[in-house]
Amino acid sequence: MSISRALTGMLVCCFLSVQLVLVPAASAAVVSTQTVLHTEQRGAQEARIISALQRAQAVTMLKDNGLSVEQVELRLQRLSNAEVAQLADRADQIPSGEGVLGVVLVVLLILLILEILGFTNISSKI
Repeated sequence: MSISRALTGMLVCCFLSVQLVLVPAASAAVVSTQTVLHTEQRGAQEARIISALQRAQAVTMLKDNGLSVEQVELRLQRLSNAEVAQLADRADQIPSGEGVLGVVLVVLLILLILEILGFTNISSKI
């Protein structure tokens, strides 16, 4: 009986030690309200920019410069929160159908800056 107890004890130790080694510890962090708000605001700002860029005049200008709305959407993800906020403010200030040229030019300017800094590679697709 003592051999079976010793064997049982050794098996329990082996299983517990294997479980401690193989099972990763869970980690969690507190997410601040500011972080959640910034994430939601950025999503709303990107949506406003994209809606401005989907106007017919903006799409035509983007195509004339060798870009599509999808490419601009991908580039928006690389912009900082401040740059996205600036573009969204400009998009909100422009009445529907008027001044789209300004938004498109700002987007093209930012894309040019990203191209010069080496963050994007638009020139190889043109």
